[in-house]
Amino acid sequence: MRRHQIATAWSGKHVVLLHCSPFSNQTTALHKSLHAPTEPLHPLCTETLSIYLSIGYSIAYVHSLNDGTVEYVLTK
Repeated sequence: MRRHQIATAWSGKHVVLLHCSPFSNQTTALHKSLHAPTEPLHPLCTETLSIYLSIGYSIAYVHSLNDGTVEYVLTK
């Protein structure tokens, strides 16, 4: 079992799910793991994606949901 000490940085993975409309380039939703670092959403999906890549997230998966929304799975 891994123990954490007070004031010690956590070094696990963070996950963010970014949903975007492929037709209008609009950010439609963002879901995140409990302690994932986030930034304010931009209305344009490409800009939101750029912001998250610039703070250290990587694209793990990209896929289309049943309603046509594109979901980006970002990890850090």
